[in-house]
Amino acid sequence: MNCVRCGYPIPQARLAALPNARTCINCSQTQRVAGFPLITGKTEYSALQIVSQEDARRLQRMQARRGTGASAYITKEKRN
Repeated sequence: MNCVRCGYPIPQARLAALPNARTCINCSQTQRVAGFPLITGKTEYSALQIVSQEDARRLQRMQARRGTGASAYITKEKRN
């Protein structure tokens, strides 16, 4: 089966995973996301925040620099 956008063949591994796939990986509309655990108690991680790859890189830089992680970023974003 060929991609409906670019015409190149869709890899068999993609078709095995997604039998109804009509596009190749490069033409796929799906964006990659990352998950960050949110601290909802003093020592527990009980929620997961889904963010874009760009936000994930920003969160990783913030965590490395300040040690705050996703919870401070998400709280700040909710206030805006």
